Amino acid sequence: MRYFMHDKELSPKLEKRIRDYFNKIDVLTMDLVFQDKKYFARIDIKSFEWLSNFDCFNCLTNCCVQFPYEFNSKARKLILEDITEYNNLTQAISIMRAEGMTQDEIINSIQNDDMLIPDSMVDKVFDRCTCSCVCVDRSLCAIHKMAIDRGMNLGEIIDTKPLWCSIYPLEIILDNNELYIFVPTKGNNYLSMNDSDFPCMDIEKAKSPYFRRENPIGFKIEEYKPFIENYYGVLSYIFGREFCDSIISHLKLEITNNTEEQYSKKY
Repeated sequence: MRYFMHDKELSPKLEKRIRDYFNKIDVLTMDLVFQDKKYFARIDIKSFEWLSNFDCFNCLTNCCVQFPYEFNSKARKLILEDITEYNNLTQAISIMRAEGMTQDEIINSIQNDDMLIPDSMVDKVFDRCTCSCVCVDRSLCAIHKMAIDRGMNLGEIIDTKPLWCSIYPLEIILDNNELYIFVPTKGNNYLSMNDSDFPCMDIEKAKSPYFRRENPIGFKIEEYKPFIENYYGVLSYIFGREFCDSIISHLKLEITNNTEEQYSKKY
């Protein structure tokens, strides 16, 4: 088994946990075309019922604590076309200058280096994703914000950002030609490299006075909805409507299918 989006092998212990878990739960299976290739998908449908509230524009928690696995050419083009705004948001250009890089070297790095910065700076000079930023007091993705400010739609933003960032915290595990797809939650003991331990995925945390002391805005309890409802537009675009509608049907949910707020709202 391998992490689909990171192309890394799972530990034998985690692989056994995933196999054992999927052998005892209600699994939805289907043929799934994903990134122009056909797979046989095994889906933990119950995990898609987990309550969530992706109130990103009211979040003071920085969830971009890891580097993604890739940035595509569209992301690099977006950054280079408005490098001043990118630097205003992230200070990445200024940091690279402070590290002694010339403007040509910085541009070359954004064009060619995996993480938009020299490999030697990953996890050292930059301790989290290069595109993470704080806008006023909100922790946001610079690529996402710049795309929204340009008027890009949901599909255009998904095609520009790293896939992992667009579907986070959804996990996809590859096993030969089979995909194991699930939302890491407390219910499945976070079968993933990502524990999803954030208020957007934990309604009890959102109720906590400890969280509210640090993040008094947003995350209204009445706005928590099943994960599949919150991510309907994103997952329909990536996997197709049949994927989402099959999960909704099995869960016997009625949803609004509205476009996710974080893809249409400007800060």
